[in-house]
Amino acid sequence: MTATPVLTPLKSAFQQSRAENNIELILPELLAAQLHVVIGGQSEQIDLFLVPSPNPERRCVTVAEDPAFLAGIAFPNIPVTGAQLLASIPAEIEVVILHGDGANYLTREQLAWFRRMLAPAA
Repeated sequence: MTATPVLTPLKSAFQQSRAENNIELILPELLAAQLHVVIGGQSEQIDLFLVPSPNPERRCVTVAEDPAFLAGIAFPNIPVTGAQLLASIPAEIEVVILHGDGANYLTREQLAWFRRMLAPAA
């Protein structure tokens, strides 16, 4: 059975972000998103399965809101929230979010910006 891509709030936020040239529009939907992240082992811990990023000199983790979009990847995945993902991945790792009819990409610089936005004011 193949999953049908839908316009989720997260995917919509990426579209709006591009239209308005404002990456900050993604953060609320990313934090709330229920994602599935590809892991390298069978444990329930986030043991990330890293692959080359769209920038070949970098590494990324692959996630999807619908686990069916990860069916072609021969590694397990576990559910996480976007907030958990952002808090748990190392600063040098990037994120590719599969939607079934395409993907969105968050660079390490964009993820660092999100983390700074979430940091308590000093």
